[in-house]
Amino acid sequence: MGLPAVRVRIGFNQDVLELDDLIRGKLDFNKLAGTVVYTDVTSKTLSVSTNRGRSRDVDNFTVGSATISLDNLDARFDPTNASGAYYGGIEPLMAVIIDATIDGGSNYKPIFTGFVNTWIVNYPNSADSTVTVTCSDAFMKLANTQLNSQSVSSALTGAFINSILDNASVAFSPDRSIETGNSTMASQTLSENTLSAIQTAEFSEQGAVFIAKDGVFTFKERHSTYPSTISATFSDDGSDLPYNRMDQILGNDFLYNNVRLKREGGSEQTASNSASQAKYLIRTFSRQDLFNNSDADVLDTANLILAKYAEVDPRFSDVEVDLENLTTGQQGTVLDLECIDTVKVEITPVGTSAQVSRFSIIDGIQWTITPNEQKVTFLTSDSSDVQFLILDSSTFGLLNTGKLGY
Repeated sequence: MGLPAVRVRIGFNQDVLELDDLIRGKLDFNKLAGTVVYTDVTSKTLSVSTNRGRSRDVDNFTVGSATISLDNLDARFDPTNASGAYYGGIEPLMAVIIDATIDGGSNYKPIFTGFVNTWIVNYPNSADSTVTVTCSDAFMKLANTQLNSQSVSSALTGAFINSILDNASVAFSPDRSIETGNSTMASQTLSENTLSAIQTAEFSEQGAVFIAKDGVFTFKERHSTYPSTISATFSDDGSDLPYNRMDQILGNDFLYNNVRLKREGGSEQTASNSASQAKYLIRTFSRQDLFNNSDADVLDTANLILAKYAEVDPRFSDVEVDLENLTTGQQGTVLDLECIDTVKVEITPVGTSAQVSRFSIIDGIQWTITPNEQKVTFLTSDSSDVQFLILDSSTFGLLNTGKLGY
Protein backbone atom coordinates (compact mmCIF):
# COMPACT_ATOMS: atom_id res chain seq x y z
CA MET A 1 0.00 0.00 0.00
CA GLY A 2 1.10 3.58 -0.51
CA LEU A 3 1.91 5.68 2.53
CA PRO A 4 0.05 8.81 3.66
CA ALA A 5 1.75 12.03 2.61
CA VAL A 6 3.27 13.52 5.76
CA ARG A 7 3.74 17.28 5.91
CA VAL A 8 6.07 19.23 8.23
CA ARG A 9 5.55 22.97 8.64
CA ILE A 10 7.42 25.49 10.78
CA GLY A 11 6.32 29.05 11.58
CA PHE A 12 9.53 30.91 10.84
CA ASN A 13 9.54 34.44 12.23
CA GLN A 14 11.58 36.13 9.52
CA ASP A 15 8.64 38.31 8.43
CA VAL A 16 7.53 39.54 11.86
CA LEU A 17 8.06 43.25 12.55
CA GLU A 18 10.51 44.08 15.34
CA LEU A 19 11.07 47.75 16.10
CA ASP A 20 14.68 48.98 16.06
CA ASP A 21 15.84 45.77 14.34
CA LEU A 22 17.89 46.37 11.16
CA ILE A 23 16.53 43.27 9.42
CA ARG A 24 13.02 42.82 10.79
CA GLY A 25 12.26 46.46 11.55
CA LYS A 26 11.48 47.64 8.01
CA LEU A 27 8.06 49.23 7.59
CA ASP A 28 5.93 48.02 4.66
CA PHE A 29 8.15 44.94 4.49
CA ASN A 30 7.50 42.91 7.61
CA LYS A 31 4.21 41.90 9.25
CA LEU A 32 2.94 42.72 12.71
CA ALA A 33 3.22 39.70 15.02
CA GLY A 34 0.06 37.77 15.72
CA THR A 35 -0.49 35.49 12.73
CA VAL A 36 1.87 32.56 12.26
CA VAL A 37 3.05 32.12 8.67
CA TYR A 38 4.00 28.47 8.15
CA THR A 39 6.69 27.26 5.77
CA ASP A 40 6.47 23.73 4.39
CA VAL A 41 9.84 22.02 5.00
CA THR A 42 8.69 18.52 4.04
CA SER A 43 11.09 18.28 1.08
CA LYS A 44 14.02 18.80 3.47
CA THR A 45 12.72 16.45 6.18
CA LEU A 46 14.79 13.30 6.72
CA SER A 47 12.88 11.84 9.66
CA VAL A 48 10.26 12.61 12.31
CA SER A 49 9.54 11.00 15.66
CA THR A 50 6.85 11.99 18.16
CA ASN A 51 5.91 10.91 21.66
CA ARG A 52 2.69 11.93 23.39
CA GLY A 53 0.81 10.52 26.37
CA ARG A 54 1.49 8.73 29.64
CA SER A 55 2.86 5.36 30.74
CA ARG A 56 -0.28 4.16 32.56
CA ASP A 57 -3.64 5.56 33.53
CA VAL A 58 -2.67 6.29 37.15
CA ASP A 59 0.06 8.65 35.87
CA ASN A 60 -0.22 12.19 34.53
CA PHE A 61 0.24 12.91 30.86
CA THR A 62 3.74 14.23 30.18
CA VAL A 63 4.85 17.06 27.89
CA GLY A 64 4.48 15.81 24.32
CA SER A 65 7.62 15.86 22.19
CA ALA A 66 8.75 15.66 18.58
CA THR A 67 12.16 15.43 16.92
CA ILE A 68 12.61 16.50 13.30
CA SER A 69 15.79 15.85 11.29
CA LEU A 70 16.33 18.25 8.38
CA ASP A 71 18.73 18.19 5.42
CA ASN A 72 21.00 21.23 5.81
CA LEU A 73 23.36 20.82 2.83
CA ASP A 74 22.60 24.37 1.67
CA ALA A 75 22.86 25.73 5.25
CA ARG A 76 19.35 27.16 5.07
CA PHE A 77 18.59 26.00 8.63
CA ASP A 78 21.86 27.33 10.09
CA PRO A 79 20.88 30.35 12.23
CA THR A 80 24.32 31.93 11.64
CA ASN A 81 24.11 31.80 7.84
CA ALA A 82 23.36 35.43 6.87
CA SER A 83 22.49 34.41 3.30
CA GLY A 84 20.20 31.57 4.39
CA ALA A 85 16.53 31.56 3.39
CA TYR A 86 15.39 31.79 7.01
CA TYR A 87 18.15 33.95 8.48
CA GLY A 88 16.85 36.04 11.36
CA GLY A 89 13.82 33.82 11.74
CA ILE A 90 15.30 30.65 13.23
CA GLU A 91 14.45 30.83 16.91
CA PRO A 92 13.07 28.76 19.79
CA LEU A 93 9.32 28.65 20.42
CA MET A 94 8.36 28.80 16.75
CA ALA A 95 5.15 26.92 15.98
CA VAL A 96 5.39 23.44 14.44
CA ILE A 97 2.68 21.32 12.80
CA ILE A 98 3.14 17.73 11.62
CA ASP A 99 0.17 16.24 9.78
CA ALA A 100 -0.68 13.76 7.03
CA THR A 101 -3.16 13.29 4.19
CA ILE A 102 -4.58 10.16 2.61
CA ASP A 103 -6.59 11.91 -0.11
CA GLY A 104 -3.98 13.83 -2.05
CA GLY A 105 -4.05 16.94 0.10
CA SER A 106 -7.75 17.76 0.34
CA ASN A 107 -7.75 17.03 4.07
CA TYR A 108 -4.87 16.79 6.51
CA LYS A 109 -5.04 14.91 9.81
CA PRO A 110 -2.84 16.19 12.67
CA ILE A 111 -0.05 14.09 14.19
CA PHE A 112 1.68 16.69 16.40
CA THR A 113 1.27 20.39 17.12
CA GLY A 114 3.76 22.26 19.26
CA PHE A 115 6.74 24.58 19.48
CA VAL A 116 10.47 24.43 18.80
CA ASN A 117 12.78 23.96 21.78
CA THR A 118 16.19 23.81 20.14
CA TRP A 119 17.96 23.88 16.77
CA ILE A 120 21.01 21.62 16.71
CA VAL A 121 23.24 22.00 13.63
CA ASN A 122 25.12 18.76 12.98
CA TYR A 123 28.33 18.53 10.90
CA PRO A 124 29.22 14.81 10.70
CA ASN A 125 31.89 15.69 8.10
CA SER A 126 32.98 18.60 5.92
CA ALA A 127 30.62 17.59 3.12
CA ASP A 128 27.41 17.05 5.07
CA SER A 129 25.13 18.83 7.50
CA THR A 130 21.80 18.11 9.13
CA VAL A 131 19.74 20.00 11.69
CA THR A 132 17.91 18.34 14.55
CA VAL A 133 14.85 20.27 15.72
CA THR A 134 13.46 19.27 19.14
CA CYS A 135 9.90 20.31 19.92
CA SER A 136 7.38 20.21 22.77
CA ASP A 137 3.64 20.65 22.88
CA ALA A 138 1.85 23.41 24.80
CA PHE A 139 2.31 21.61 28.13
CA MET A 140 5.82 23.03 27.96
CA LYS A 141 4.43 26.54 28.35
CA LEU A 142 2.43 25.53 31.43
CA ALA A 143 5.44 23.73 32.92
CA ASN A 144 7.40 26.98 32.75
CA THR A 145 4.93 29.26 34.52
CA GLN A 146 4.34 29.70 38.24
CA LEU A 147 1.18 30.52 40.16
CA ASN A 148 1.69 33.16 42.84
CA SER A 149 -0.96 32.95 45.57
CA GLN A 150 -3.73 32.51 43.01
CA SER A 151 -7.16 32.13 44.58
CA VAL A 152 -9.36 29.59 42.85
CA SER A 153 -12.95 29.25 44.01
CA SER A 154 -14.66 25.92 44.64
CA ALA A 155 -16.01 24.59 41.35
CA LEU A 156 -16.44 21.51 39.24
CA THR A 157 -13.10 20.39 37.83
CA GLY A 158 -13.56 21.93 34.37
CA ALA A 159 -14.27 25.42 35.72
CA PHE A 160 -11.47 25.00 38.27
CA ILE A 161 -8.94 24.27 35.50
CA ASN A 162 -10.25 27.15 33.38
CA SER A 163 -9.68 29.51 36.32
CA ILE A 164 -6.03 28.47 36.45
CA LEU A 165 -5.55 28.87 32.70
CA ASP A 166 -7.20 32.31 32.79
CA ASN A 167 -4.74 33.63 35.37
CA ALA A 168 -2.78 36.61 34.04
CA SER A 169 0.54 35.06 35.07
CA VAL A 170 -0.24 31.99 32.96
CA ALA A 171 -1.50 33.76 29.81
CA PHE A 172 -2.34 30.47 28.14
CA SER A 173 -3.60 31.17 24.62
CA PRO A 174 -4.00 27.77 22.85
CA ASP A 175 -7.52 26.52 22.15
CA ARG A 176 -9.26 24.52 24.87
CA SER A 177 -11.68 21.60 24.98
CA ILE A 178 -12.65 21.34 28.63
CA GLU A 179 -15.46 19.12 29.89
CA THR A 180 -17.50 20.03 32.96
CA GLY A 181 -16.12 17.44 35.38
CA ASN A 182 -17.74 14.95 37.75
CA SER A 183 -16.09 16.09 41.01
CA THR A 184 -16.03 19.40 42.86
CA MET A 185 -12.70 20.94 43.80
CA ALA A 186 -12.40 22.92 47.04
CA SER A 187 -11.29 26.56 47.11
CA GLN A 188 -7.51 26.79 46.88
CA THR A 189 -4.75 29.38 47.11
CA LEU A 190 -2.12 28.11 44.69
CA SER A 191 1.58 28.95 44.76
CA GLU A 192 3.11 26.26 42.60
CA ASN A 193 3.97 25.23 39.08
CA THR A 194 0.97 25.74 36.80
CA LEU A 195 1.10 22.32 35.15
CA SER A 196 1.48 20.61 38.53
CA ALA A 197 -1.61 22.38 39.86
CA ILE A 198 -3.68 21.38 36.83
CA GLN A 199 -2.48 17.79 37.09
CA THR A 200 -3.42 17.66 40.77
CA ALA A 201 -6.96 18.66 39.75
CA GLU A 202 -6.80 16.00 37.01
CA PHE A 203 -5.86 13.32 39.54
CA SER A 204 -8.46 14.52 42.05
CA GLU A 205 -11.11 14.12 39.34
CA GLN A 206 -9.54 10.89 38.00
CA GLY A 207 -9.91 12.49 34.58
CA ALA A 208 -7.38 13.14 31.83
CA VAL A 209 -5.57 16.35 30.83
CA PHE A 210 -3.40 16.41 27.72
CA ILE A 211 -2.53 18.43 24.65
CA ALA A 212 -4.31 16.83 21.72
CA LYS A 213 -2.51 16.17 18.44
CA ASP A 214 -4.10 19.34 16.98
CA GLY A 215 -2.65 21.42 19.81
CA VAL A 216 -5.89 21.83 21.77
CA PHE A 217 -5.66 21.75 25.57
CA THR A 218 -8.00 18.88 26.46
CA PHE A 219 -9.67 17.91 29.73
CA LYS A 220 -11.71 14.71 29.84
CA GLU A 221 -13.87 14.26 32.92
CA ARG A 222 -13.77 10.95 34.79
CA HIS A 223 -16.77 9.40 33.07
CA SER A 224 -15.28 10.17 29.64
CA THR A 225 -12.18 8.13 30.46
CA TYR A 226 -14.15 4.91 30.98
CA PRO A 227 -14.13 2.51 28.00
CA SER A 228 -17.06 3.23 25.71
CA THR A 229 -17.31 3.38 21.92
CA ILE A 230 -14.73 1.20 20.13
CA SER A 231 -12.68 3.46 17.84
CA ALA A 232 -10.69 0.68 16.14
CA THR A 233 -10.04 -3.07 16.24
CA PHE A 234 -6.53 -4.48 15.79
CA SER A 235 -6.40 -8.14 14.82
CA ASP A 236 -3.87 -10.75 13.66
CA ASP A 237 -6.37 -12.79 11.62
CA GLY A 238 -6.85 -10.40 8.70
CA SER A 239 -10.34 -9.36 9.74
CA ASP A 240 -9.47 -5.87 10.94
CA LEU A 241 -6.47 -3.54 11.29
CA PRO A 242 -3.26 -5.61 11.05
CA TYR A 243 -0.38 -4.91 13.43
CA ASN A 244 3.35 -5.69 13.44
CA ARG A 245 3.81 -6.38 17.11
CA MET A 246 1.88 -6.54 20.35
CA ASP A 247 3.35 -6.91 23.84
CA GLN A 248 1.57 -8.51 26.78
CA ILE A 249 2.80 -7.82 30.31
CA LEU A 250 2.09 -9.53 33.62
CA GLY A 251 3.82 -7.77 36.50
CA ASN A 252 3.51 -5.79 39.71
CA ASP A 253 3.99 -2.34 38.19
CA PHE A 254 0.19 -2.04 38.17
CA LEU A 255 -0.43 -3.56 41.60
CA TYR A 256 -1.74 -1.47 44.50
CA ASN A 257 -3.69 -3.05 47.36
CA ASN A 258 -3.26 -0.31 49.97
CA VAL A 259 -4.41 3.12 48.77
CA ARG A 260 -3.93 6.15 51.03
CA LEU A 261 -5.21 9.54 49.86
CA LYS A 262 -5.68 12.89 51.55
CA ARG A 263 -7.07 16.23 50.43
CA GLU A 264 -5.86 19.65 51.49
CA GLY A 265 -7.32 20.20 54.99
CA GLY A 266 -8.93 16.78 55.18
CA SER A 267 -8.29 13.45 56.87
CA GLU A 268 -6.46 10.58 55.20
CA GLN A 269 -8.78 8.11 53.48
CA THR A 270 -7.69 4.50 52.99
CA ALA A 271 -8.87 1.58 50.92
CA SER A 272 -7.28 -1.85 51.09
CA ASN A 273 -7.72 -5.40 49.84
CA SER A 274 -6.60 -7.99 52.41
CA ALA A 275 -6.79 -10.91 49.97
CA SER A 276 -4.47 -9.14 47.55
CA GLN A 277 -2.09 -8.23 50.39
CA ALA A 278 -1.97 -11.85 51.53
CA LYS A 279 -1.11 -12.97 48.01
CA TYR A 280 1.23 -10.19 46.84
CA LEU A 281 2.34 -8.47 50.09
CA ILE A 282 1.38 -4.86 50.76
CA ARG A 283 1.70 -2.55 47.76
CA THR A 284 0.94 1.06 48.71
CA PHE A 285 -0.19 3.98 46.57
CA SER A 286 -0.15 7.28 48.46
CA ARG A 287 -0.94 10.87 47.58
CA GLN A 288 -1.63 13.63 50.08
CA ASP A 289 -2.41 16.78 48.04
CA LEU A 290 -5.82 16.29 46.45
CA PHE A 291 -8.13 19.25 45.77
CA ASN A 292 -11.49 17.51 46.32
CA ASN A 293 -14.02 19.36 48.47
CA SER A 294 -14.94 16.39 50.68
CA ASP A 295 -13.34 13.38 52.35
CA ALA A 296 -16.15 11.24 50.95
CA ASP A 297 -15.05 12.11 47.39
CA VAL A 298 -11.45 11.27 48.28
CA LEU A 299 -12.55 7.90 49.67
CA ASP A 300 -14.42 7.21 46.42
CA THR A 301 -11.20 7.94 44.53
CA ALA A 302 -9.24 5.58 46.79
CA ASN A 303 -11.78 2.81 46.20
CA LEU A 304 -11.69 3.46 42.46
CA ILE A 305 -7.90 3.06 42.35
CA LEU A 306 -8.13 -0.06 44.50
CA ALA A 307 -10.74 -1.56 42.16
CA LYS A 308 -8.40 -1.00 39.21
CA TYR A 309 -5.15 -2.26 40.71
CA ALA A 310 -5.71 -4.73 43.56
CA GLU A 311 -5.47 -7.74 41.24
CA VAL A 312 -2.82 -8.69 38.69
CA ASP A 313 -3.94 -9.61 35.17
CA PRO A 314 -2.07 -9.90 31.88
CA ARG A 315 -2.49 -6.73 29.85
CA PHE A 316 -1.70 -5.62 26.34
CA SER A 317 0.83 -2.82 26.87
CA ASP A 318 1.48 -1.63 23.31
CA VAL A 319 0.55 -2.27 19.69
CA GLU A 320 2.82 -1.32 16.77
CA VAL A 321 1.30 -0.67 13.35
CA ASP A 322 3.11 -0.28 10.00
CA LEU A 323 1.01 2.00 7.79
CA GLU A 324 2.42 0.40 4.65
CA ASN A 325 0.38 -2.70 5.49
CA LEU A 326 -2.91 -0.82 5.73
CA THR A 327 -5.53 0.15 3.21
CA THR A 328 -6.18 3.84 2.70
CA GLY A 329 -9.29 3.61 4.86
CA GLN A 330 -7.38 1.83 7.62
CA GLN A 331 -4.66 4.49 7.48
CA GLY A 332 -7.34 7.11 8.05
CA THR A 333 -8.65 5.19 11.06
CA VAL A 334 -5.18 5.01 12.59
CA LEU A 335 -4.51 8.71 11.97
CA ASP A 336 -7.81 9.58 13.69
CA LEU A 337 -6.97 7.73 16.93
CA GLU A 338 -6.27 9.89 19.99
CA CYS A 339 -5.33 9.43 23.62
CA ILE A 340 -8.18 8.03 25.79
CA ASP A 341 -9.81 6.34 22.78
CA THR A 342 -10.96 2.76 23.34
CA VAL A 343 -9.63 0.06 20.99
CA LYS A 344 -10.07 -3.68 20.75
CA VAL A 345 -6.97 -5.87 20.35
CA GLU A 346 -7.18 -9.49 19.17
CA ILE A 347 -4.42 -12.11 19.02
CA THR A 348 -4.14 -15.87 18.62
CA PRO A 349 -1.03 -16.67 20.70
CA VAL A 350 1.59 -19.03 19.30
CA GLY A 351 0.90 -22.62 20.34
CA THR A 352 -2.84 -22.10 20.83
CA SER A 353 -5.89 -21.98 18.61
CA ALA A 354 -8.07 -19.79 20.80
CA GLN A 355 -8.15 -16.08 20.02
CA VAL A 356 -7.71 -13.67 22.92
CA SER A 357 -9.36 -10.26 22.70
CA ARG A 358 -9.24 -7.33 25.09
CA PHE A 359 -10.49 -3.77 25.16
CA SER A 360 -7.74 -1.24 25.79
CA ILE A 361 -7.45 2.49 26.44
CA ILE A 362 -4.87 4.44 24.44
CA ASP A 363 -2.49 6.07 26.93
CA GLY A 364 0.19 7.20 24.51
CA ILE A 365 0.99 7.53 20.80
CA GLN A 366 4.51 7.33 19.32
CA TRP A 367 5.25 7.93 15.62
CA THR A 368 8.40 7.07 13.66
CA ILE A 369 8.41 8.54 10.15
CA THR A 370 10.93 8.54 7.29
CA PRO A 371 10.36 9.03 3.54
CA ASN A 372 10.02 5.24 3.16
CA GLU A 373 8.48 4.13 6.46
CA GLN A 374 5.69 5.14 8.82
CA LYS A 375 5.10 3.25 12.05
CA VAL A 376 2.99 4.14 15.06
CA THR A 377 2.97 2.53 18.48
CA PHE A 378 -0.06 2.83 20.74
CA LEU A 379 0.68 2.50 24.47
CA THR A 380 -2.36 0.99 26.14
CA SER A 381 -3.95 0.16 29.47
CA ASP A 382 -5.99 -3.02 29.53
CA SER A 383 -9.64 -2.09 30.00
CA SER A 384 -10.08 -4.72 32.71
CA ASP A 385 -8.28 -2.13 34.86
CA VAL A 386 -10.73 0.63 33.98
CA GLN A 387 -13.82 -1.15 32.61
CA PHE A 388 -16.97 0.04 34.34
CA LEU A 389 -20.59 -0.89 33.86
CA ILE A 390 -22.36 1.23 31.23
CA LEU A 391 -26.10 0.69 31.12
CA ASP A 392 -27.65 -0.14 27.74
CA SER A 393 -24.22 -0.84 26.18
CA SER A 394 -23.99 -4.17 24.35
CA THR A 395 -20.23 -4.17 24.97
CA PHE A 396 -19.80 -2.63 28.43
CA GLY A 397 -23.27 -3.23 29.92
CA LEU A 398 -22.78 -6.90 30.76
CA LEU A 399 -23.28 -7.91 34.39
CA ASN A 400 -20.33 -9.56 36.17
CA THR A 401 -17.85 -8.06 33.69
CA GLY A 402 -17.62 -4.39 34.66
CA LYS A 403 -16.95 -2.56 37.91
CA LEU A 404 -19.19 0.15 39.34
CA GLY A 405 -17.66 3.58 38.85
CA TYR A 406 -18.59 6.88 40.49
